[in-house]
Amino acid sequence: MKALRRRIAGALVLASVLFAGPAAAQMTLTLYAGYVGSDGIENTTTDAQATVKSSPAFALAVGTMLDPSREVQLLYSQQSTTLSPGGSAAPFDLTIRYLHIGGTSFVDGPVGRGVYVAGGIGATQFSPSTAGYGSEIRASLNLGVGYYWPLNDNIGLRAEARGFATFVNSSGGFMCSGGCVVVLRSDIFLQYEGMIGLNARF
Repeated sequence: MKALRRRIAGALVLASVLFAGPAAAQMTLTLYAGYVGSDGIENTTTDAQATVKSSPAFALAVGTMLDPSREVQLLYSQQSTTLSPGGSAAPFDLTIRYLHIGGTSFVDGPVGRGVYVAGGIGATQFSPSTAGYGSEIRASLNLGVGYYWPLNDNIGLRAEARGFATFVNSSGGFMCSGGCVVVLRSDIFLQYEGMIGLNARF
């Protein structure tokens, strides 16, 4: 947790520098609800694919305009799910968190209307809830596409589809802190997320 706190503090410092600008710069705040699917963790004990259950997630994004068609964005996303290792191992609860710095670029016009592409880089934290498994933090990135519907000058709706890739690079013992019933491994852990968000501009 200390490592995660250091990364969050570093990201907030970086965001404050990136978001610093003219007093007239427009800020945005978006609250998202979504649904996430996953792939990319193996059970090396049984040579089977471990299953990370698809489940709801929520996200929060804070942004500021970089120029008329682009914004810088700090994104936090969290999913509470279940990992089923397979074999004789019992499923256990798993929380997956992302903290990414990135942004959006609107395709056909100014920020706040129409189609945009999105992306970011940062870190993923895996937090299992059962004994024998420990938290892991790995570098990750995301890419996506979205659409913005303005409801008025300050409020709008966002619909997004994003893919998250976490570079685990583990040959065995992923999330294992001793006493694991099975050994998990992964090279790249992939997640696919569909989100609907309420956006406020101020």
